[in-house]
Amino acid sequence: MAFYNSSGIQIAGIACSVPDNFVTVESFKSVFGEQVPEKFSAGTGIKSMFKALPEQTASDLAVAAAENLFEHSSVKKEEIGLLILVTQSPDYRRPSSASIVQKGLHLPIDCSCMEINLGCSGFIYGLQTAMSMLRDSEEKYALLVMGETASKLVDPNDKSIVMMYGDAGAAILLEKKECDITKTLLRSDGDRYRAIVLPGGGFRDMYPPKDRFLCADDNERSLYDIYMDGTAVFSFSITDVPQTLMDYMKHTETTVEDYDLFVFHQANEFIIKQLMRKLKIKKDKVPISLDRYGNTGGISIPLTLCSEFGEQADGKCLKTLMSGFGIGLSWGVTSCQIDTNVIYPINRTKYYFKEGKITREMLEKK
Repeated sequence: MAFYNSSGIQIAGIACSVPDNFVTVESFKSVFGEQVPEKFSAGTGIKSMFKALPEQTASDLAVAAAENLFEHSSVKKEEIGLLILVTQSPDYRRPSSASIVQKGLHLPIDCSCMEINLGCSGFIYGLQTAMSMLRDSEEKYALLVMGETASKLVDPNDKSIVMMYGDAGAAILLEKKECDITKTLLRSDGDRYRAIVLPGGGFRDMYPPKDRFLCADDNERSLYDIYMDGTAVFSFSITDVPQTLMDYMKHTETTVEDYDLFVFHQANEFIIKQLMRKLKIKKDKVPISLDRYGNTGGISIPLTLCSEFGEQADGKCLKTLMSGFGIGLSWGVTSCQIDTNVIYPINRTKYYFKEGKITREMLEKK
């Protein structure tokens, strides 16, 4: 099994931001009629979400989340020695949006920056990567930031997905400090890459036709829209994921009773309930945020923590097991002690990088 151990690194802050554009599932009744949104909410548990403003990108939401974190933390920007951005909604094909986040935050030139292209498992993979790099560096602090604007990649008439995705940004501050070893289990299955896929616009097929066609699930899409095989993804979520959780606890010699909190990727409420049932986890140990924020991909784990504790930190240090799973297919499990005092409130933002849109006039010879 792909187990990783990181020692001497702790989570020193968690903050999230959402776009200042609140959307309810009920509002889609004007598009799909009365029954479709009601059935969707009943099946997924999603009642509302926040969707990016037209000018906002994933890096904007990541910057807003990091600024939110710095407003609450005593750590200064000039102390950050490593920045890792996790996103599947980059500003440009090139360069990496991590550079845009560095500029937006005015981080020092000695701060190394990189980007990871992962979705629903991105928090788990990103956390392990950042911890490993910080542990082996001479720096004291690292910043893991995340941003997604998946709502911009969905056909607005796709009733299976358009009411599901919310947009958000997250920032996690990591600090070198004596603490327990963080153990992480990571898995992936490229054979199932087509389960969730956006075919057009990448270098495999840069400019496919934009015409819409009827897909196998009876929804019309173009090759520029996200396609999800709902049956395959659901089967994966209730078979591979719980098995991996059990493998993790067996390897770490822990049981459900050893954890104070379980934070799962907020895919949909039914999947979370299936995980609770299979592992026999009590309801009060599993916070839910998808009803208000929708499916925000890998950000859903830190977003759920901020939703649960950001406004009412009780000073407790909770042994928390976290699992992200989805597109790739890719999934992982990790656990660590999290002090609720360093989980900060979610803020709403209209921020966007005004100079970020590169126009012809900027590039033309004068």
